[in-house]
Amino acid sequence: MQTTQKHIVGLGQRVLLVLFVLTVSVGSASAAKHYDVLVQGALDVELQPLINALEGRKVVQLDAWTFWTGHIGKKNVVVSRTEVGPLNAAAATAIGIRYFHPRILINQGTAGGHNRALKLWDIVVGERTIDFSGVRQEHGDAGSGVRIERWGPMHNRLRIDGREPIAFENFPGDESLVKAALKIPYDRGHVVAGNIGSAFHYSRELDYIDWVRRVYKTDSEDMESAFSGGVATAMHVPFVAVRIISDTEWEHPVFERIAGDYCAAFVVQMIRALP
Repeated sequence: MQTTQKHIVGLGQRVLLVLFVLTVSVGSASAAKHYDVLVQGALDVELQPLINALEGRKVVQLDAWTFWTGHIGKKNVVVSRTEVGPLNAAAATAIGIRYFHPRILINQGTAGGHNRALKLWDIVVGERTIDFSGVRQEHGDAGSGVRIERWGPMHNRLRIDGREPIAFENFPGDESLVKAALKIPYDRGHVVAGNIGSAFHYSRELDYIDWVRRVYKTDSEDMESAFSGGVATAMHVPFVAVRIISDTEWEHPVFERIAGDYCAAFVVQMIRALP
């Protein structure tokens, strides 16, 4: 019994130590410099033009996530490598907002096409981002198979400022940022406002892609935008996603890595043009 009590006391002390360290960390973060823009990409191929554009570049490593700080034109900018997927995107966004206090947040990079009107190199600016991994299924008996017609959307809920939970069918992009992106000159394809879908999927079955588009009204697919958008919404930071079509299963099923460079270069222009 005494051993157990000592173990509990020791555990309690360790918990208090962890809470103390976290408090100090948050305190340090809250004193950090405020930045004009936090811009994200999941992969190195989505970041190089942004990193190269940073003047006075410095690297900041925060646990598993890497950030670069500097200037693009007159703006203080943080470039964030979120890494791939919802877990990384949400964590990197929350850490980036808390530490760098950005005025706005841009998530950008490559995307697969869902809307068959879109072509390789077209850019989708997110009027909305939506998590299409949220699926609610009706009951199916054993042996009845997996039937997509029994599936329907299930939405994320956020308790904004600790109030009652609100269901978000999607996360709206900031109207002024959407308009700013649509004004940037681009000669590789079209720049359109749309609904950017996100899930921890690499969808390659055309029937499934068409089902997602029909049910969730998606124009493109990536693994991060909606999750960054959800965190930004909860933390009151104006947000927009900008995604380039790097592959389409119906026309160009090969992922084109160079698309990451094209999108990042577009976003560099956008940052320079922001007021």
